[in-house]
Amino acid sequence: MQKFEPVGRKMLVEPLKEDNYTTSVGIELVQLEFQKVRVVEVSKEYSDMYIPGDVVVISSSSGIGQMYNGDACLWIDAKAAPDGDVWFIVREYENDDAI
Repeated sequence: MQKFEPVGRKMLVEPLKEDNYTTSVGIELVQLEFQKVRVVEVSKEYSDMYIPGDVVVISSSSGIGQMYNGDACLWIDAKAAPDGDVWFIVREYENDDAI
């Protein structure tokens, strides 16, 4: 098993499988612009912003493919869009009071 340590603004992420949303009348909506990815490895420069396991959203056309320990991953720019690839971090809350 290898361990990659990204440098500079680079981050290694793994695309997440996400089901399409179906409306109440049965119309299936397909997300073509963005995709959710899970952070696998992050550079020291951005380790205060992201940690492995974080879910972030990037443009569907972002990244350079790289197999990493048997998984298909992407190298992306950890800087926020439009200068980088990350549009936002997905946070899950136990209840709506936290929002």
